[in-house]
Amino acid sequence: MKQAVLLLLVSLLLLGQTPEREGNFDIRVEPTAVLQTSAPIPFRITVRDPRKQPVANAKVTLQIETPEHAKSQTFPAPAVDPGVYIAKPVFPDAGTWDVNVEVNRDGLISSRTLQFSVAQ
Repeated sequence: MKQAVLLLLVSLLLLGQTPEREGNFDIRVEPTAVLQTSAPIPFRITVRDPRKQPVANAKVTLQIETPEHAKSQTFPAPAVDPGVYIAKPVFPDAGTWDVNVEVNRDGLISSRTLQFSVAQ
């Protein structure tokens, strides 16, 4: 067992990658416009580390999908300020949608999923 773990770590180092770990980031997600279909809706995403400091230079994505895991789409969330990111998903249909935000920085990763109701 120890040899297998060692082999995995060595192969990751040779590939130049580090294993991802939980980042324990505090992720706040809020739409800044009325939720509706067929229009880009800005979502403000605020990310803080466990010390309550803004998380800058992270890769942030926002994914939408129905509760049945259909119609999944992923949108980038570029930074607008340190620790603040904006994604603009377009909801194709009215109804209930799961919104999942994933934050990745320096091998640390955290995510948060919320449900929203989108009007026509």
